[in-house]
Amino acid sequence: MSTIPDTTVQLKDGSTITIRTARPEDARAVLEHARPIFAEEEFLLTMPDDFHMTEEQEEQWLQMNCDDPGKLVIVAESAGRIIGLLGFESEERKRVRHHGELGMSVNKAWRERSVGRALLLALIAGRNSTRCWRKCTCKFSPLIAALSRSIHRSVSKKRDGRYEM
Repeated sequence: MSTIPDTTVQLKDGSTITIRTARPEDARAVLEHARPIFAEEEFLLTMPDDFHMTEEQEEQWLQMNCDDPGKLVIVAESAGRIIGLLGFESEERKRVRHHGELGMSVNKAWRERSVGRALLLALIAGRNSTRCWRKCTCKFSPLIAALSRSIHRSVSKKRDGRYEM
């Protein structure tokens, strides 16, 4: 089971949020977070009309992620409301199990306040207590490539001229 400990994080604007593992009972709140993100259509391949997840399906998906040691879904929460979500999935094949892919979303009103950074740092801190991974592929649109480089540099170490997690 992939989990991280609940952590209170102070953002750069002084507000505090909780970073924790998503639970099946969060299904409704996760959907309430996801729908406006898909409606933006700006950075995602999924269009609002493509997203048909029911609350029951979301609950099953969250449970599946809790049960699989190679998967982790974490949320950022403020006043009981989910404001950010990060999903990470390791490769299944043994030779590349140390590789993984992540997706992340932050509520528009909470962007540029370090919520995404807090989610990434929680993932990195949690990797030592879950399946060990060394390579993470992030899929960002070209429009936010500069932002992704900035995030990557702020949460990774430089080795041999390259940034690694």
